[in-house]
Amino acid sequence: MNAEFFFIAMIVLVAAMAGVAFWFMQRARRRDAATWESLIARLEPVNRRAVAAIALDLFDESGTRRSGTDSDLLDPSEVWDMIGGLTGLEAMERNCAVLIDIAAHVQRWYPEAVVVAEQLRLNAREVQFHLGRLKGAARTGNLHSAFADYAQRAVATYYRMTRSVLALCEHAHAPGLMALEKAI
Repeated sequence: MNAEFFFIAMIVLVAAMAGVAFWFMQRARRRDAATWESLIARLEPVNRRAVAAIALDLFDESGTRRSGTDSDLLDPSEVWDMIGGLTGLEAMERNCAVLIDIAAHVQRWYPEAVVVAEQLRLNAREVQFHLGRLKGAARTGNLHSAFADYAQRAVATYYRMTRSVLALCEHAHAPGLMALEKAI
């Protein structure tokens, strides 16, 4: 009886590991097969001017948090309207994955892009964290109070990600820089 249970458990474990390995291989194969144009096409439209205005209300161009009278001038309801609420934030979250894929694509001919790609992964996790907090607040009915804290930080992180990808592509002389600038 114990030997049969152990044997079944081992088969399930090996099957699960094989499934995970297959998923990662398929994901890597899809990412490697992606063209510049297909990556740009995956970017969802967001209001770039609103993203910049919201981010620059919280941080200056160098990424330093603003302090004093020139910070947090936007009202949370303005941020909600400018970004399109949770729908706009979810579009930015999906774009984060595309930005990481773009950095990985650039890394094929510009190996130094690995540093930017890793930083983008960390930034994407931060955006996911803030969006998760907002979704949790929406479920509990506290979205209005949480939106000011988490939404603006998520937008600012996304803005910094777009600036990093544009700077990377410009430095690496990426072939479709103009198309990327229009898309993000």
